[in-house]
Amino acid sequence: MTSDQSGDWRSLAERATKETDPNKMLAIITELNRVLEHQQIVHQQQQLGHQDNV
Repeated sequence: MTSDQSGDWRSLAERATKETDPNKMLAIITELNRVLEHQQIVHQQQQLGHQDNV
């Protein structure tokens, strides 16, 4: 995970804590979930790639 990717989810999380409109908050949290799921998939693929090289 790059620092840019880390900053993306952290920024979204901070925005979600400050949002007062429930619909906007839901949209931010949905995007946050998408970003985190993507990062998890990338991390798992990297781990599998390292295992293949062993």
